[in-house]
Amino acid sequence: MLRLADPAEAYRRVELDACVAGSSSSDLVLLCIDHVRCALSQALWAERHGRRDGANKSLARARSGLVALRLGVDSASPLAGQLLTLYGAMETSITASQFRFNRPAMERVVADLDDISSVYRMNRAG
Repeated sequence: MLRLADPAEAYRRVELDACVAGSSSSDLVLLCIDHVRCALSQALWAERHGRRDGANKSLARARSGLVALRLGVDSASPLAGQLLTLYGAMETSITASQFRFNRPAMERVVADLDDISSVYRMNRAG
């Protein structure tokens, strides 16, 4: 349920719902990757500025995006096992950072997501 006291969150959710409704399965993967990456960037910013509560909320959003990515992995794909392992490791790092923030680990997850996204976009275009 959306809280009227948080219009930015309400607009973010409406925008996300609109993107999801008009997306192919390929687009949804990239949307989830972008969602996780954005949430991690927000967590890094919040932690740098001493806003621990904001960092934890962003990390929770990142974890939910990773869950969506894991659930969407096609088990028939030759890379399914590797993707599931990678997404699981990312989720473990994010969960650990909710208890003790690990900036280098979060920056690695962002870099890994950037790599996955780049390869995915190249494969879609090619």
